[in-house]
Formats: sequence, C-alpha cells, structure tokens
Amino acid sequence: MIHNDEQLLQARQALVELEGAMAALSRQREKVHPARYALMAEPILYQMGQLRSAIETYVGAAAAQEAAIPVWIRLQGPSLEYPDAPASVVTAIVELFRVGVQAVTEYLCRGVSGQRPTSEIKEACDFRIHAFAPGSVRVGLSLPYAPQELFPEVSLESKVKEALKGYLETAAWAASDEDNDVLESTITDADLRRVILLQVGRLVPRPRGKLESVELSGNLVPRPTVRMTRSARDRVRSAVQRTLQPTFEFIEARGVLREIDLDSRTFDLRDPEQNLETRCRIPDNADDLYEIAKESLDYAIVVRGTRKIGSKRSIQPLEVVEIDVEGRDES
Repeated sequence: MIHNDEQLLQARQALVELEGAMAALSRQREKVHPARYALMAEPILYQMGQLRSAIETYVGAAAAQEAAIPVWIRLQGPSLEYPDAPASVVTAIVELFRVGVQAVTEYLCRGVSGQRPTSEIKEACDFRIHAFAPGSVRVGLSLPYAPQELFPEVSLESKVKEALKGYLETAAWAASDEDNDVLESTITDADLRRVILLQVGRLVPRPRGKLESVELSGNLVPRPTVRMTRSARDRVRSAVQRTLQPTFEFIEARGVLREIDLDSRTFDLRDPEQNLETRCRIPDNADDLYEIAKESLDYAIVVRGTRKIGSKRSIQPLEVVEIDVEGRDES
C-alpha cells in the first residue's frame, strides 16, 4: 500500500524495473520451453500487477473506475478469489442476475412471468462486463447501449431500467433487517413484488456450497453496499408468502426426485416415509433450477413453491421456487 508521494515514486521506479525484466525475458522466449517461460514470468507479472493496483489506488484511478460502474457484484467464500476463482460459480451468479432482471422486464412489458422472453428483451438485458477487480471476485456490469427513443418513457430501455431499479431495491431490503412494510411501500404491486422477490431469492447463496455471500454495489445500487448471505433466504420466502392470493398456497415438500420429463419441465417428488408423491413444475425462465433438478435425479431434495388451491388440488403441480439438495454440496 502506498501512503505518500515518495512511496509513489518508488513504486513507479520498481514497476519500470520489473517491466525491463519482463522485456528481457520476452526476448529469450523462443529459446525457452513455453512451460518454463510461463514459470519464470509468473512472479514478475504478479509483482507488476500488485504495483499497478497500489498506484491506481493511491492516485484515485481505482476509485474513479469503481464509481463509474453501475453495478458491482462481489462473490465471497472459500477459494473465491480473483484471478483464481471457479468459472462455474462466477458465471452462474452473473447469469442469475441477468436472467433475474430479464424476468422482471418481461413481466413489466407483457404482464406475465415464467415464459420464454422475446429476443428483444434478451438483448436489452444482456449486461456488459466492464471490469474485474482483485481480491474477492468482483465483476462490474452495465446495461448495453440503447439508441435514443422518440418516446423514452414507454421504450423497452425504460422498462429494463425500471426492472433493474426494482431488483436492486428488493435485494437491498433482503439484505437488511427492515420490516416487510418497507418493501411493500416501495413496490406496492403485490404481483410485481412477488416476481422480483422470486428472482432475487435465486441470487441468495444456497444452503451448501462455495458461495457464502453476494454483495452488490455501484452507482445504481440504492445503498453503498448490499450484502446478501444465506439468512436472506428466509426473509425472501416470508415476503413471497405475503404476496400470494387466497387461492394459492406456499408449500415445502421433501422426497426423492424421480422421473423428470424434460419436455414439460416436470418431475415427481416421492416421499417413501409418508407414501406421498408430489408433481412439480419448473418455470420456463428458471433454467438454473432446471439444471439442479437434472443433476439431482435419485437424490433426496427439498422443494418449495406455490400451488393453486382448487377442487382438484391433488393434481395441481407445485410451481417450483427453490430446490435444496440434501447431503450434497451445491455451487
């Protein structure tokens, strides 16, 4: 860490020397085996990266870059450190965030959720990666550029921004200890609030796995930092139940996952102890749950979701909201 201008000059001189060493090594590259070359270059590159990071922090470049990013996602947990983090975890969380905002945009545009979005909505919600930050994995995101509309208040871009705003506000609430009334006064429409809550809930770290917390920050996030841990799952679940109409119920079912129908996205959950079988359906926009279900065939799982109450209640499928796999780590 650099504390004064004298140390800044020393750091710059050290960086120049390291760059000279790297240049000298590069001139010998054709004479050295690639594996040996990489091994010799690694410590030089590491020290150069450390110095550049310290210089950018001291002169304010790092803070300026961070302030310019609309949304930062930080992932924290064992073995989650840039640049040596599992790609599966990082890409899964970024995709959950993208799909979550996309699902809310779909609802705002079409009045329905759980269906396949249009190509226009997909493109408008395809976030751009602006930066990676060292330390815990941090990914900087922004919405894609959209040309100016004649009537911006009714444009798809405005719906995406509205969806992102509601998503971030709901995540901020989920990470806090505020009452349900606070969220309900912020997002007054119960159906919209349920759609957003279900998407935010999927970003919350699962009960088991490498990921311990997801932190959101950036110039579009309503608070300096929004840090969601596993405990946020109960808050989100409780808030979802408050949005349900009297004709729906929130159910938790346990059993062994059997007989997945890939076309209809349904599966049977069998509880041998209770001699009970529950039919479950995964929404079209919940591919993460779909993949978990496929990987959990013949495993004991816990499924939570909503089901319509009717005269033929026994045949009503459970619309899946969460899947927890018992006795197996999840990313």
